[in-house]
Amino acid sequence: MRHSKLLLSLLAVSFCVSLSGCKDFLDEKVYTEYDPSALLKEQNGVAALLAGAYSRSRIVQYDSRNYTYLFNEFITDVAFETGGGLERNAAPFINYTWSVDDQLLNSFWTKMYSAISSANSVLAVTSGLSGISEERLNSIRGEARFIRSSSYYFLYNLFGTVPIIEIPDGASPDEIEEIGRSTPRATHEAMVKYMEDDLAFAAEHLPVKEEPIGSATKGAALGVLTKLYMHEKNWEKVVATTQKIVDLGHYSLYDDYTKLFTVEGETNREFIYRAPCLAQSGYANNYMAHAFPPNYPVQSNWANFGAQFRTYTTFYDTFEADDTRRKLLITHYTNQSGNEVELLRDASGNALNNVRSFKYWPDPNAVGEHMGNDIVYVRYADILLCRAEALNELQGPNDESVKLINLVRKRAQTSLISLSFYTAKEQLRDFILAERGREFYTEGLRREDLIRHGKLISNARARGKNAQEYQTLYPIPLRQLEGNKNLRQNPGYEKAGN
Repeated sequence: MRHSKLLLSLLAVSFCVSLSGCKDFLDEKVYTEYDPSALLKEQNGVAALLAGAYSRSRIVQYDSRNYTYLFNEFITDVAFETGGGLERNAAPFINYTWSVDDQLLNSFWTKMYSAISSANSVLAVTSGLSGISEERLNSIRGEARFIRSSSYYFLYNLFGTVPIIEIPDGASPDEIEEIGRSTPRATHEAMVKYMEDDLAFAAEHLPVKEEPIGSATKGAALGVLTKLYMHEKNWEKVVATTQKIVDLGHYSLYDDYTKLFTVEGETNREFIYRAPCLAQSGYANNYMAHAFPPNYPVQSNWANFGAQFRTYTTFYDTFEADDTRRKLLITHYTNQSGNEVELLRDASGNALNNVRSFKYWPDPNAVGEHMGNDIVYVRYADILLCRAEALNELQGPNDESVKLINLVRKRAQTSLISLSFYTAKEQLRDFILAERGREFYTEGLRREDLIRHGKLISNARARGKNAQEYQTLYPIPLRQLEGNKNLRQNPGYEKAGN
């Protein structure tokens, strides 16, 4: 399954490149049936184009490192980075000193708009397809609209509203370029509605089963829609959408949390939206090469980078001793010289802030830094805790919220909570935030959770960072401002580098 998906991605890339060549020297007679203009009118041609859109939307390897960790976890109370060449890029995020011309932020912006452009291309050609049922046509459109809206959501999560790029039928290259250089940021209302409409359409027309792994599904569309509603604190819609996911009867918590993120465990029914990974450059999960501590006894086929992803001792201390999730946080090891190395506290009990998360447990068949562990964006435990949080916001402490939290804690084999523990909405709200930290560390969800709870900046200041209130959003990249005369910078960054 995975190899066929890889071949399809490679086909899409070569196909798209072939279409972008210069006409004056590539114009030639077509001696076979594979005329590109004809191919785009057939289902196989659109499938190749769709595979290219999937490929561009995948946040894997270094894109995942940047988005998941530098942008969304290292600015929180969970983890940070030191060492290697990466420290220069990571330090501004850890210390809240990022600039408007940060190249990693600009690169991510460009990547997501590339995926959006590819999705729009798929939608454009579907109008010319023939011999395909309306049901299949809507399924193709659902996949493209899912790719488009999920890419917009990732941008929205970082930057707030962004330009919504619409290309009219028959637009010339010059007209398309001008649209890109002049489209202003969408209003908040328009941005949310655009994503909501795309995801609702996708949820209506996509299948429940993920076939092949990584393809858009009804659950994935509803999952991203849930995350959007959580971002907006639209609690009623969170409750309604999470109920639709539960009612699919397709998802469940994987029994063994310690194997959930392994290559062995990726056939689980907990992952709702993921990026499938292969132990191959360009398609890999390279997290663990950053997490291995120095002189760790790695296999000969594993890489151990100078960059060190470190987890705070205070975060480790939020777990109860019997919590299974804590087993994936490594606090000591025997190095290759046979010496015992402590990572949690020194002999005097001082925090070392050097715990290592082995959540994406090393792939035994890795090739250097390249591991095959799938990277998850939305999983069923997230849906359960989103629902628990929304119900608490609407009703205060209630039986269903406690039951949902306990489903997650029971899987972790830690103590269960009781409704009697909580007499106010704020108490259960704080517990849910802490529980989400324990459940989703190393998955890049902590920043958005702290923002939703109004604690990102106060949390950073408590760690000694000079964080400002406007830093709940990142700046619109300077290069994008220079290229689009109608873009406006986020508040707080207006005088920085402009």
